[in-house]
Amino acid sequence: MAVLLAIATLFAIVGFFLLQQRAARRRRAPPADWRERLWRDVPQAALVPPSLRGVYERRIEKFLADKRFIGCGGLIVDDDMRIAVAALACLLVLRDDEALFPAVRSVLLYPDAFLVHHDEPDEFGLVDDEPVEQIGESWQGDRVVLSWADVEAALAGDAVNVVVHEFAHQLDDADPRTEGAPPLADYTRWATVMQREFERLQRHRRPPVFDPYGADSPGEFFGVVSEAFIQRPRETRRHHAELYALLAEYYRLDPAEQPPPPWRT
Repeated sequence: MAVLLAIATLFAIVGFFLLQQRAARRRRAPPADWRERLWRDVPQAALVPPSLRGVYERRIEKFLADKRFIGCGGLIVDDDMRIAVAALACLLVLRDDEALFPAVRSVLLYPDAFLVHHDEPDEFGLVDDEPVEQIGESWQGDRVVLSWADVEAALAGDAVNVVVHEFAHQLDDADPRTEGAPPLADYTRWATVMQREFERLQRHRRPPVFDPYGADSPGEFFGVVSEAFIQRPRETRRHHAELYALLAEYYRLDPAEQPPPPWRT
């Protein structure tokens, strides 16, 4: 009996290591010149001050090593795509104590917007049978889904940054007790500023900076203001100074003080 138990344990250990090796093979190592590509091809990287660039690069390197990228809808994911997504996501995790999106195991990339079936009932308790077109989704489980066409649009300077938006949802989901906030030691100031700005967006039909989609819920508001903070920092600071200061303190970035990114053409 002891011999059988020992053999079973040995097989279990060997099987575990084989699975680990298989998973490691599925995660492609970043190319040797990934840093050069980062600073050359991701305009938003210029928003990171020199004092934080070492931290930023380490976060990106770990993201590329830990997260699996999967092409969907016929899309073949290359290294430039992986670097771009990692670079945009890691703008949000420059804090010393910030975990690197621990729930996320996979990033799924579609060529363009994709259709999703939702089974959650609406405010009337009804479930819509029709699929909904999305450019991004963040699952509370283990994956983030993105439209590559919209990632490219963000790199070209579009106001919508789907990577920042969806990974802001991951920060939000890290504390299930709250909606519209990352884990914080004290939520007092965050709640005061965010609630006031959220209600302000709900009142405005044509807000000057934030996408009206942010008025849907506190969680969507956090995603919308995070992408505006990166894509339109000067306008965000001009029209929402206290909110800008709150995000700058949390993200450890002051993008309005950096030269405008050299957007892709």
